[in-house]
Amino acid sequence: MPQFRLEKKILSEDKSFTLSGPDAAHALRVLRYKIGDKILCLDPTGTKIEGRIEQIGNDLIQGSILNLWPFKNPNLKINLHAALLKTQAWEEVLEKGTEIGVHAFIPVLTAYGAVALEKEDYPRKLARWEKIIFSAVKQSERTSIPSIFPPQTLQEILKKSPRGNASLFAWEKIAGNRENAFPISEIFRAMNQKDVFSVDIWIGPEGGFSDEESTLLIKQNIHPITLGENILKAPTAALVSCALIQHEARNALGARNEPLG
Repeated sequence: MPQFRLEKKILSEDKSFTLSGPDAAHALRVLRYKIGDKILCLDPTGTKIEGRIEQIGNDLIQGSILNLWPFKNPNLKINLHAALLKTQAWEEVLEKGTEIGVHAFIPVLTAYGAVALEKEDYPRKLARWEKIIFSAVKQSERTSIPSIFPPQTLQEILKKSPRGNASLFAWEKIAGNRENAFPISEIFRAMNQKDVFSVDIWIGPEGGFSDEESTLLIKQNIHPITLGENILKAPTAALVSCALIQHEARNALGARNEPLG
C-alpha cells in the first residue's frame, strides 16, 4: 500500500491528520483516493499512521487517525559518505541506497570528483534529492526517512561530523586482498539486539580517493576494506558496501538468534 509524506509531526495524542501538496495531489488525481478510503502516511520523524479520509480539497486530504506506529530505531544505522557523482549515478545511489536501508547520505567533494557544484545550487539540489529519497521510501515501504546533507569536502566532514561506532572505506588498491583489508565481521562481535550500532562507510569517485585522501582516512582510524576481486564503479561500490555491512551485522546477530531491527 503506498505511503505519503506528512509535513507535520504526529503526536501520540493526535486524532486527525492533514496531507497536502504534491503527495495529496498524487493520491487524489493519480491513485483516485476518495472519502472513506484508508491511507498510510509517514511524518518527518518516521511515525507511520493509518488514516481514514474524511474531507477532500484542492490538493488537500484530511481525516482521522485509525492506527499509529511510532518510529522504532533500527539496530543498524549505515551512514554513507559517498563522493558526489554525476546526476544519474548519484540519484541511483540515493534511490537504491534508500531501498536497502541507508540511514544517512553525506555527499563528499573529493579531489578526483567530476562534479562541480556551486553552493548557491545546494538548496535546489537538496530539494530534488529529498524527493528522490522519499519516493524510494514509499516504494520500499520503509518506516524511516533517510537524512541527506549538503555536500562538503572530505576534510570538512572529518573535522565536523561525529563518528559512528565504526568507520570503513572501500579502497580499490586492496581489491581482493583480504590480508591488508579490515575484516568487517570484527566490528559486530560485541553488537547485540539492544544496541543501536552506527557504521560510517566512505566511497570514493570513479577515480578513487587520492593518495592524500586515503592517507588521511587511515590516519583518522577509518579502516580500508575490500569489496571483492573486481574494481567496481562508484555507484556499485556504494550499494555493495552497504549490503555487505548489513550481511555481516545479520550474521553476527543471527549467531546469537537476535534479529536486526
